[in-house]
Amino acid sequence: MLKAKSVAILGASPSSPWLPIFIEQFTQARYRGPLWLVNPGYEKIGDMRCSPSIGDLPQIPEHLLVLLGAERVLPALEEATAAGVKSATLYSIGWGESDHAGKERERALRALIGRTGLLVCGPNGLGSASVREGLIAYPLRVMQWLHPGNIGVVFQSGAMLQPFLRCAGERGAGFTYIISCGNECGPDLPDYVRFLVDDPETRAIALLIEGVRYPDKFRAALDMARSAGKPVAVLKVSRGDRSQASTLTHTGALAGSQRVLEVLCRQYGVALVDGLDQLIESVRVLAGARRPAGRRAAMLVYSGSLRSQLLDQCAERGVELAVLSPKTIEKLAAIAPLDLRVQNPLDCGHHWTRQQTYLDFAQTMIDDPGVDLLYIEKEAPDPVRRRSAAAVAALAASTDKPLIGVFDLPFSMTPYAQTFISESNIPFAFGIDRATAAIGHLMDFSECQRAAQIPRPAPVARALPALSLPAGVHGAGAIGDALAGYGIRLAPQQLARSEDEAVSAAAALGYPVALKIESPDISHKSEAGGVRLDLADANALRQAWRDVQRQITDRAPAARVAGMLVARMAAPGLELSIGVQRDAQFGLTLMAGLGGVWIEVFADVSLRLLPIDDAQAQSMLAELKAAPLLGSFRGTPSRDVEAIVGAMRALAQFAADQGDRFASVEINPLIVYAEGDGATAVDARLVLT
Repeated sequence: MLKAKSVAILGASPSSPWLPIFIEQFTQARYRGPLWLVNPGYEKIGDMRCSPSIGDLPQIPEHLLVLLGAERVLPALEEATAAGVKSATLYSIGWGESDHAGKERERALRALIGRTGLLVCGPNGLGSASVREGLIAYPLRVMQWLHPGNIGVVFQSGAMLQPFLRCAGERGAGFTYIISCGNECGPDLPDYVRFLVDDPETRAIALLIEGVRYPDKFRAALDMARSAGKPVAVLKVSRGDRSQASTLTHTGALAGSQRVLEVLCRQYGVALVDGLDQLIESVRVLAGARRPAGRRAAMLVYSGSLRSQLLDQCAERGVELAVLSPKTIEKLAAIAPLDLRVQNPLDCGHHWTRQQTYLDFAQTMIDDPGVDLLYIEKEAPDPVRRRSAAAVAALAASTDKPLIGVFDLPFSMTPYAQTFISESNIPFAFGIDRATAAIGHLMDFSECQRAAQIPRPAPVARALPALSLPAGVHGAGAIGDALAGYGIRLAPQQLARSEDEAVSAAAALGYPVALKIESPDISHKSEAGGVRLDLADANALRQAWRDVQRQITDRAPAARVAGMLVARMAAPGLELSIGVQRDAQFGLTLMAGLGGVWIEVFADVSLRLLPIDDAQAQSMLAELKAAPLLGSFRGTPSRDVEAIVGAMRALAQFAADQGDRFASVEINPLIVYAEGDGATAVDARLVLT
């Protein structure tokens, strides 16, 4: 489909605004195969012969561009596949994105594809462009911006491709394959990503996605790209969270679909960007730069204001500022007198006007063994100044570290500027904020590649079968024994259905105790007035029972109440929360964060898509703002991190074992004690569908 050696345009018509564009761009791109026109209504269109049918062509084309309305496409494809056509691009609208008739038409198209093996790009898209092959099956004028290069592009939006290609092309980007995949009735977005990963000329991939139709395939494609060393940049539109059921637990409220996508991208080193311009800059840097060995950047600028901005931006983007060695500082000071203290970022002031001095600063900084990457502020190339691109290229050739040139703002490209950028042999980013973000993405990808293979651990043996509980919310009284079977230590507890049963349970457990309402209709017990703590004796327990009954009657009169849970008060410790949520697209997601009532106040949580290994579980804990509390903090003992990781591992397995009915599970709080003393689950909640 993307490498076809012959192409026919089916439904060619002199009234089509797209036909002359196809012919013009195939010619300009020097497509090496034949391009034929097919329409029984014409013998000739312009200077080109038009055949009445595919069978009348000199040979069966390898690919069809179908310029027919949706209602005429299926009969035409039946005829084409019978003649031996193997692939087609469909541009028409009126399929699954439209009304009932369109959805039925798309089902019929998918059936035809399954029956015949026809490769289809679209429908409801704008085709593709195979730049090296000259096969420009894109119906809008883009040829002046299509340069051969190393960037592959897949957009679920066809119209957004044109401004992307124009801006990226003007900034010197070069492309391998460009695809507008439309409704993805044939190959889908993950299939195209895998194709680009396999293409030896493609070094980085840009994606614009509106939705992920096949999450498992998408995740596998990202894993394949990461393993192959090919970074992916993603612009996701339509970011709103759609699931209302997820608000049933704290975990769901904090693990909405957009955040899960962010976690997915982070796990695979994918650059998730916030706009089309950032997509351009990030993929250009990812495609053009060497891979840094670490996150330590040196920055050479000639603006004090820019230096201040970079200090903030680097912190936001995870770019570490390298600490220059004393030897480097001494060398920099010897190159030319500086108005300010030698530091990183280095503001060289007026010395930037002398190119060799500026490059000497750059050479000294990048030679520092504590520097992984060099950021160089550059003015817009100007033929009056006659800066030497060869000198920049020589600097790049002197090291195996990445150099990134940065223009403060985008500017109108001139032929001189394009030549300068091309001959410098380093990537240039346009805009300081975009550049810093792109450098952060480059470092993220390199760090992800250096990490161990994303784990696929074998599941541990199931301790208990899936729970036979009805749909809804189930508390610790219903799931406590099951969690204990997975090795999760719970505070001793009993379910009481009357005040007297509660007193008997407390006598058996030992005072002090906690009392908690047990109801499938009450998700947040504290808010409903359904929790009492530190009850020291039977009188306090009886009073608490009556208080909770009154509160529930007032605040949740329709709630179904199974009773109240009497639990021995756990010793004080650090309160965390752990949980697993099923994301509608990407599956099971593990959460860890600060627990108790603080989980929603501070939203201090870390997420990972399952499966993960113990090292990644520990990295989740290290990401928390509350991470210092896990160590010796102001006289408190170091906490039992191994016990937390064990509970996370066990809860992940419990969630996986519940099958397709599982929605979410949460332990909050999980009280963590000193190292070696373990952790105790105080409350838990399971949601089944």
